[in-house]
Amino acid sequence: MDSENAREIAERDQLWASLRPLRPEIGRLAAGEFEDADRQQQIVMLLARIVAAEMDFRARHTDIEAGQEP
Repeated sequence: MDSENAREIAERDQLWASLRPLRPEIGRLAAGEFEDADRQQQIVMLLARIVAAEMDFRARHTDIEAGQEP
């Protein structure tokens, strides 16, 4: 594993770990409980950014594993 790959994996791990304190709120959103629109909108945007970054990471690594340039 090269240093760039190790750095990217560490950054991903940090992003996912940053969600731990939000777990109760994420759980309520997942259950369909909506209350504070501004706060929930911020959480949904954060989740969308993390999911998009994860999807980009997986797409790049799928291409690399298949022997293609990302």
